Amino acid sequence: MIGKELIGRESESAMFKIRQDDVRRFAEAAGIPFDDRVPTTYVETLVKANIDGFQLTIPGLILGEQKISFRRPLVIGDSITYKRRIKDVYGRHGKLEKITFILIETVAYDFSGELVFSSNTTLIAPEKEVDDEKSA
Repeated sequence: MIGKELIGRESESAMFKIRQDDVRRFAEAAGIPFDDRVPTTYVETLVKANIDGFQLTIPGLILGEQKISFRRPLVIGDSITYKRRIKDVYGRHGKLEKITFILIETVAYDFSGELVFSSNTTLIAPEKEVDDEKSA
């Protein structure tokens, strides 16, 4: 179960070098023409910064929304460090089940310490409720 106790948890900083072959493969997989520029959505490949106590392998987990703010474009050869933090966790009742929203912030800096981008991602996870009548 995902709960409010996760709010504020952060990952360790992770380092990442943007390599041409990786960007080319990403562009091909996404159906984007590769022109030696890094697609803005490439930042979603940054998954090495794990948050202790939170797994992205939750059955039924989907991406609800993502907002990315760039201070400058990423370029091939950049080396960045980034960190993730859980900003909020809250629940809502859907038509069939309770769903949990997880808001995650990612910030990335270059080696000079300048902010390169930040993103806010909303993940949506179903939370199966136990039906007391069926389990009795």
